[in-house]
Amino acid sequence: MLYSQMSRDELLREVDRLRKEMEIRKDQGLWNAVAVLEQKINMALSYLHKDDNAIQIGQTYRVKGYPDRFRVSRLRGVMAWGTFENETEERAFPINLLSPWPR
Repeated sequence: MLYSQMSRDELLREVDRLRKEMEIRKDQGLWNAVAVLEQKINMALSYLHKDDNAIQIGQTYRVKGYPDRFRVSRLRGVMAWGTFENETEERAFPINLLSPWPR
């Protein structure tokens, strides 16, 4: 089933299942599988938060794992599109990876 078709409870169960699987893969040293599972978790969590209206077009955010400010130019589903400071190339990140830039 697609994340977009899952209920809140189904998404929470899926995130729990993925986290357990990720721990197993870590123990096995399968780092590529861990990275894929981490991406799946971020997508599932993004669907949990897609209706929060927390991400606003034109605002600046911190992206987990990146040091620079990210300005959102558009939203499409659970993806926020925008650019980092001093860059022109547009990128997209799951909204779960964004947090408000401290003021």
